[in-house]
Amino acid sequence: MPTQLRTFKLIFCFAGLLFSYNAFAWECPESLKQIRPTLEAGDLNLCDTVKSAKVVLVVNTASMCGFTPQFEGLESLYQEFKDQGLVVLGVPTADFGGQEYNDADKTAKVCHANYGVSFPVFHKSCIRCEKPAPLLKLVADASGTAPKWNFYKYVFDPVTGESDSFSSMTKPDAESLRMAITKRLNAK
Repeated sequence: MPTQLRTFKLIFCFAGLLFSYNAFAWECPESLKQIRPTLEAGDLNLCDTVKSAKVVLVVNTASMCGFTPQFEGLESLYQEFKDQGLVVLGVPTADFGGQEYNDADKTAKVCHANYGVSFPVFHKSCIRCEKPAPLLKLVADASGTAPKWNFYKYVFDPVTGESDSFSSMTKPDAESLRMAITKRLNAK
């Protein structure tokens, strides 16, 4: 095969790969094109927040749950990886055992005063309701696994739209969770 033909075929294949990658890039859905209030950071644009990260860890939190001490580990993960592009987002719900306050100030006290959380935590929402929290719905749908209790964790890739789910029993320092985060961070 002549050299020019081989070179053309290689260029054509490479261009095809680039085109196919961009054709499947994740686009922010309409449900995320909204602004939601947080406990500490004012209002955040969901789509912009997700798209600005390399990796997003979404957690359905609850202030009065036996898993609430996981806030410490989530904060440690956030501090360790935030400069590499990890964004942690807490979405408080009362869907499982009614273990979240209706009062945002009480939730903020648990997050900030009790556990030193510095990542954004939204106001109380729901997942098992008529209008579920858009972030939780997005990551649950993308992973194929709805949360079954508080502190389900989802590692979401804002480039591909893929999500990995981790149960409440998975601690923030679990190797499986850390590997999912670092694998996606290192792929960028």
